[in-house]
Amino acid sequence: MKKQLLILAMSLFVLGAYAGNGDGKAENPKALNYKEVISDIEYPQVCKEKGIEGQVLVTLKIDQFGKVINHRFESYPCTDLRDAVKKVLPSLTFTPAKNSNGEAVVGLIAVPVNFKLTI
Repeated sequence: MKKQLLILAMSLFVLGAYAGNGDGKAENPKALNYKEVISDIEYPQVCKEKGIEGQVLVTLKIDQFGKVINHRFESYPCTDLRDAVKKVLPSLTFTPAKNSNGEAVVGLIAVPVNFKLTI
């Protein structure tokens, strides 16, 4: 396991996009490089030493160009794991959300990152 980090939740839980009215189907933002970016996270040494594991859940606001414009950490087991995730947020890229007319719009997406120590 790369750098003793097991990524248990490689799928994204989508909170939803700001969709407009119309007959079409709205689409949520989709990550383009999630696996690559998350696999590069280094497990903080202090967390290894203390045996700290758990999930960091961050909600990202994605602009109409697919860039992260804001983030909010919903939950995390310790600040060191939160900070490890925070470092990689600028590297994440997305396809933007689309409203029911097919126009790119700002959207929200929740990204879980699970940290688990290996033996």
